[in-house]
Amino acid sequence: KIMLSFLLPFATKVITDAVAKVPDNEELGEKLIDICLIILKKAVKLTKTDMDDKLLAQVESAIKAR
Repeated sequence: KIMLSFLLPFATKVITDAVAKVPDNEELGEKLIDICLIILKKAVKLTKTDMDDKLLAQVESAIKAR
């Protein structure tokens, strides 16, 4: 856990900087949405609240409906 708490801010900065450099591209945008959903699903699995499950379901539903 100590290593994770040390690396998390670094990883956050790397991801933020990388996303800022991503060109505007529809196909790439779709892939980024898929990646975000994978990350959200992983995060929701780590929580123990129904609210997170409901929020994820709403996000997935909204994405499918667009």
